[in-house]
Amino acid sequence: MNEARSTPATATTSSDDGWRFEHLDPRARWGMRLNALLLALLLFGVIWVLVAVVLGVALDLDWPAATAFAIVLASFLAAPPLAWFHGSARWRRTRYALTPQGLRIQRGVWWRSDTVVPRSRVQHTDLQRGPLDRALGLAGLRVYTAGSELGRVALDGLQLARAEALRDALIRVDDDAL
Repeated sequence: MNEARSTPATATTSSDDGWRFEHLDPRARWGMRLNALLLALLLFGVIWVLVAVVLGVALDLDWPAATAFAIVLASFLAAPPLAWFHGSARWRRTRYALTPQGLRIQRGVWWRSDTVVPRSRVQHTDLQRGPLDRALGLAGLRVYTAGSELGRVALDGLQLARAEALRDALIRVDDDAL
């Protein structure tokens, strides 16, 4: 848990176009690592069962049990470090900015995305907190939009107070506009 102390929860960076980005809470790194690990173990398990069944039946292979066990064991031993690094990279590459015009989220390890949600399109917002989020004091913000293809934008790994502040800022009605 030393990592939570090494990076402040309010770390910000500026982009070339003037947006002031904030990074996710450092505790979110643990959740992203755990999610990546569970996904990697599940995928390796499914892939190796399919490989064993498909190759074994289709090619009528008679693999020695030791060879099959070694391949599966090597895969499961490779999963944790790969998941660790992928979860860390995902945490590092996710950042967001809130401006008077809306919310901008940049993320992605392999496929990068840059999403801008104008305030005028925000219909409503939700906070989502699973068991791991509650244990870490985190929350996920869901922003539902009007007139868009996907209709929902999610930003996970926020400190609870920051998620509440973002939610309130996105749905705040300007009194002068009434």
